Amino acid sequence: MQGTPLSHRLAAVWFADVVGYSARAAEDESGALQLVEILQALSRETVRRYEGRIVKFVGDAVLAEFPSTALAVRAAVALSRAYVEQSVATGHAHSLTIGVHVGDVAVGWDGDLYGDAVNAAARIQEAAEPGQVIASQDVWRQLRGRREFCFEPLGDRSLKGVGPTGLYVATVEDSRIRSPQSVPPGNESEEETKKRIRSLGVLPFADLSAERDQEYFGDGIAEEILNALAKVGALHVAARTSCFAFRGTSIDAREIGRRLGVDALLEGSIRRSGNRVRITVQLIDARNGYQLWSERFDREIEDIFAIQDEIARSVIDALGLSLTQREKPRFLKASTKNVEAYEFYLRARKLFQRWTRQSIELAQQMFERAIELDPHFAAAWAGLATAHVHLFSWGGRDPDLQKAHNASARARELDPELADAHVAAGQSFSMEQQYSEAAAEFERAIELDPTLFDAYYYYARSCFKAGDLKKALKLFEKAQSVRPEDYQSAALIASVLRQLGRSDEAQRADQLAIKSINKHLEFNADEARAFNLGAIVLARLGEVERAKQWNERAMSLAPDDDAILYNASCVFAVLGEEDLALAGLQRAIEAGLAGGDWVSHDPDWERLRDHPRFQTLVQRLQRS
Repeated sequence: MQGTPLSHRLAAVWFADVVGYSARAAEDESGALQLVEILQALSRETVRRYEGRIVKFVGDAVLAEFPSTALAVRAAVALSRAYVEQSVATGHAHSLTIGVHVGDVAVGWDGDLYGDAVNAAARIQEAAEPGQVIASQDVWRQLRGRREFCFEPLGDRSLKGVGPTGLYVATVEDSRIRSPQSVPPGNESEEETKKRIRSLGVLPFADLSAERDQEYFGDGIAEEILNALAKVGALHVAARTSCFAFRGTSIDAREIGRRLGVDALLEGSIRRSGNRVRITVQLIDARNGYQLWSERFDREIEDIFAIQDEIARSVIDALGLSLTQREKPRFLKASTKNVEAYEFYLRARKLFQRWTRQSIELAQQMFERAIELDPHFAAAWAGLATAHVHLFSWGGRDPDLQKAHNASARARELDPELADAHVAAGQSFSMEQQYSEAAAEFERAIELDPTLFDAYYYYARSCFKAGDLKKALKLFEKAQSVRPEDYQSAALIASVLRQLGRSDEAQRADQLAIKSINKHLEFNADEARAFNLGAIVLARLGEVERAKQWNERAMSLAPDDDAILYNASCVFAVLGEEDLALAGLQRAIEAGLAGGDWVSHDPDWERLRDHPRFQTLVQRLQRS
């Protein structure tokens, strides 16, 4: 990314900064943080209203870009006035200083802006008095003939890094400080617009807490809401991995919506102080940047479950949707009232996303701590079972698998309708090659929650291991229909088709899989598994050099991971490099690979199926 050349364009930009923030922070940290929250919330709303985009927030300041100078000035004046009014809620009023400029900007790959125009806007802002919107001479030249704009000359000022330039205090007639459109584009009513929104992305909630140590909490809440909304049949919700890849970026909501392929975005922030939590959320129409709904929740931390439910249901109401009778029971059900236990559960969930042996071991400890605090926490028991399953798959240790059985049994005892518990049980049975027992658990999970991706995906893997290829294919296809952006099911569909001898279909499936993997890597540039599976697909498609490059990239990112090493050996097998393939398979086994039943059905080893060394290694796997 660092070598990507910058693009250039002409843009109107402004910097806004909170007056007196440092002094307020020294005497009242809580009030100062409120000032930042108000700035961020108001900026997002105002900038979108005037067709601009937030480039970035920098402490108590914000940089914004607009397609025209007129829109930039109107937005700046509107923000300045609104901020004074809303900042009163912090105990006393504060104002902003805003500098507006128009000129050439350089645009980075992540949407950030650079160049003289950005520097000029920052220096102009520094020259402003509290409450002033100061425009450069270039802005004045473009708007001086427009009757709604008023400019009071301040004379020439010498600005650091800019030089002498004429500055003007800018104001706008009240009747002209309005959004460019009173209704969304197309002259649709608000209700008509909402009815057309049937896909959504949930972005990670920003951590605005004083210590900046609540990311796991914000992520957990956002993910719980995402998972709840994903259960609504009439709404497609983008996957967590894709949505959370936009953490901390300055990319405009419309661009995020385009990349995710969704109509709307839910974004928010969380600030926790002692036993109080403030969550601010807003629903944005990603097609035009308009705000559809927003709310702020100031509650005790014990109310966190009610807040999550309220947010999710408010989104459904805002989109004109409703839950079916079947969806209501599984929508958003808290299985603990112990907030401290819930926090350990969220920490464990976040650790799981890193997908390394060490992170899963830490997640296991967090799940165990949650259970110590609330022994009746069914979701934590299910999470613990899943952790043990994956630790077994890495090391093949029997105690882990027995612990997985025990934990999933306890989860099902506590909550027989918890689909995740049945998935964990199905995985552990599959590891023991008890495929009929595994099938029963996966079927029950799907019955309880037909939207649960993991149920279809791991059921499909179990069927593949058992040699039931036709059923595995149907289940991988169902997993992909539940989560269309998932690259793993896409790649495995191609594998199953190839094993079934449907070569032409497998070729087309590989082409679709590599498109899915490329898109995933746009959001997750350092994910070893994506490069790993992608290398296999590229090898099948005959793109030898690219396959080797991706294979090397995967192994450099996770050099000791047995699954990565196994897939790397598959790449060599497909490319016909026997010695490297067999040496790689042996290395994967030594690193802890389990599951000879998978390897024996893997079509990537077709050329080496009768090789004595391959057969010896498979036998070694099946005995492990």
